[in-house]
Amino acid sequence: MASALCGAVAIPAQAADPSHLATVTTVRKDADGKPSAKMLQFGVYRTEADAWVAWKAVVRRQPDMVADLVPRVFMQKPEVPDSGFVLRAAPLPDLDPNFVCRRIVGGGGSCLVVDAAVEQPATAAPAAVEDNDHNGVVTYSPDQSREMQEIERQAARLSRIAAIVPGNDARVDIGALKASRWNLCSLTFDDGPHPAVTPRILDILRVEGVRATFFPIGNVAVRHPRIIQRIVQEGHEVGNHSLTHPNMRTLTTEAQRAQIAETNRILAAAGADPVLFRPPAGRWNNDTLTAVDQEKMSPALWNVDTRDWFTRDAGKIMAQLEATGTIGSVVLMHTTYNATAEALPRAIGLLRTRGCRFVTLSEWITSLNSLATPRIAQR
Repeated sequence: MASALCGAVAIPAQAADPSHLATVTTVRKDADGKPSAKMLQFGVYRTEADAWVAWKAVVRRQPDMVADLVPRVFMQKPEVPDSGFVLRAAPLPDLDPNFVCRRIVGGGGSCLVVDAAVEQPATAAPAAVEDNDHNGVVTYSPDQSREMQEIERQAARLSRIAAIVPGNDARVDIGALKASRWNLCSLTFDDGPHPAVTPRILDILRVEGVRATFFPIGNVAVRHPRIIQRIVQEGHEVGNHSLTHPNMRTLTTEAQRAQIAETNRILAAAGADPVLFRPPAGRWNNDTLTAVDQEKMSPALWNVDTRDWFTRDAGKIMAQLEATGTIGSVVLMHTTYNATAEALPRAIGLLRTRGCRFVTLSEWITSLNSLATPRIAQR
């Protein structure tokens, strides 16, 4: 593996498990004119969770220097199960990886510039769907996975409200949060409803005494009105996740509004009153904001992605949450995977030990808006 040394690399130990996202690399030309994909390498770790924790530490230590990197975890030796996991990151296409690495080293960090062309991702393509799409099971593409990761990355750079509600420029001072002892978290479940998995998730939430927010797909919800009714009756919030789960950016404003309005009609017939719209895979544009506003709703994203949609493995879901979940989390999960239901009791327990008090997403947003500066909050 060709590499250019730009600093010492700490090697904490060995590793445990695959990664969650499609590889993102920077492609440049070598001297002979052939494409050369380069990434930055930060270390080798015992488990995948250790690698993601290390990435969080890098972000905390040098946020400005790594703001334009897309992290990725690889198995060090795919043919050797216990060989460890490598933490790497790809600069965005317009950045020179050697320049970025020098900046990181100059700021007290360490990295290598490595040739990524010969590496294989730690995790293969997403597993086959557990059920057919009539039950709201969605298979996400590599392009969608990159965009979903970008939402989480941006959440670390934006104010808490702007990260969750696109177009909301309200800001809350960290001092105000501490003074109010603000400790809210929100569990959110996309897609479905699934006739078997969603009731299982609802059973767990009832036992745990947790209220959550569900974002069902309209053309799936129309076949399962009793599940929507149960979600409402048990005190959970029902949002809108579009009629057919399209890429909203490819639609006109009118078509986007039709996706939202028809889903609202379906959900209303089952007793729900959606006020939040979550664009599929987090893909939105200004036309989306216009369509959402026309329906007198608010857009809603997330800041912690469990990546259950990719791994479909309870242990990996928990590893991701261990690395990223804390007070203030708006957690993205899905209501269509058995692995999500399996991990859910442990996920709730983990977040509770970290101080979370669970509320619906609308309550989470309302609470933060109440702490925003009056001038902005009243806009």
